Amino acid sequence: MSWNALRRRYGVARRRTYDAERWPVGCVLALIVASEYKFRVRADDQSVSGSPDLFVLAEIAAYAAVAGFLFLRFRPTSQLRRADWITCSAYAYAAVLVLSALYSPYRELAIVRACQVVVVLALSRSIARHCARDALHRIAHAFAVLVSASVVFGVVVPFPRLPTQPDRFTWLYLHPVDAGQFLALAVVILVAYAFGHRLARPGPHWPLPAYLVLLAICAAGLIGSNTRGAAFGAIVGCLAIAGLRWRGRRRLEIAVALALVLITAWLAAGPLIEAFFVRGESAERLASLNSRTDLWAYALEAFLQRPLYGHGLTASQGLFLDEIGLGGGHNGLVNVLVDAGLLGAVVWLVLLGCIVTAAVALRNLRPEPRLDRILVLAVLSGLLANSMFTEGLGAPANVACVWLFLLAAWTSMASTRNSPPMLPSHIPIEEVERRWSDEPR
Repeated sequence: MSWNALRRRYGVARRRTYDAERWPVGCVLALIVASEYKFRVRADDQSVSGSPDLFVLAEIAAYAAVAGFLFLRFRPTSQLRRADWITCSAYAYAAVLVLSALYSPYRELAIVRACQVVVVLALSRSIARHCARDALHRIAHAFAVLVSASVVFGVVVPFPRLPTQPDRFTWLYLHPVDAGQFLALAVVILVAYAFGHRLARPGPHWPLPAYLVLLAICAAGLIGSNTRGAAFGAIVGCLAIAGLRWRGRRRLEIAVALALVLITAWLAAGPLIEAFFVRGESAERLASLNSRTDLWAYALEAFLQRPLYGHGLTASQGLFLDEIGLGGGHNGLVNVLVDAGLLGAVVWLVLLGCIVTAAVALRNLRPEPRLDRILVLAVLSGLLANSMFTEGLGAPANVACVWLFLLAAWTSMASTRNSPPMLPSHIPIEEVERRWSDEPR
């Protein structure tokens, strides 16, 4: 093959690679911002009533735009492809949520949420089929920048706080619990990139001080949000990183050093840490986890009424609101049990189990995508820990749901292929030919 032909083919590959760097980031951030960023205060009963306002229509339009882009760009076909267990479980979970929307008592809201789940699934599968692993690292970097910029915006342009949460940091009109989930995710991602700065991986490689600055911003925002569940999730995710980053004797040394740091921190700032988690609340409220135990008792009664298929997608948001004034299950598994019953819970747990199993198995690959394995397991650990107190991971159309499908795609991609090589223009023709022959077409 001639040099000009190689350059033409290489130029097309470079343009496609550059284009692949942009659209996954734009689509993922568009869905997250449209779903979670609140530009007004809206009562919970208005959300389940199915009465849209301008911002609800904008959210639907954002999802429709992403769906239209994916359809026009990739033109789905009827050709069947062999799928792994992670992909099958992701499809099964989305199918259960879509079917449960058909018998939901809040059908308008449920149908919208089901369509949003389908769009998130389509986006994750498009990334898995048409992008290399560096696209997912770019998404993680862009998400960390988005959260850091949101924290700075919340400090510079403070919006009026909710009457029940006057002293907790957030941005726009986002609830502090939702803001805490964003911040916990960003903290875990940035800690993984900081600890794994020397590990080989595709995607952006920023200077270590850049990760530390973003980490300081997000950690400060997390402390200011005073969200205990998110803080617990961030701690679990960071401990998972510390346990996965090193091996053998080095891991023992890190464990001892970490224990000394935690003991020192408790001795130096024990009252401040205790005040963060107690938050000035009475022993009665702490014993009930801010009325969560009462909500879970009612959720058990609702689950036993329809244990197999549940009450339908988004039912937990309205049922609990009508009964005790709280919307959502405030626990990922509880939310799934009430909405989709045992069928939905089994499929949800299978999806989580497939992600964990496949991510652990990445250790056996050569070359090992080590940082990918650390990121997937740490982020999922943090999400699961936080989902003990919030329904994020078991609910549709939120940042945790988007990351759940992204982690499924990430693990599937890391298990099957590596990123295509980036070819500098100055390398010899023989090296170009050799690398080009190895590059996925």
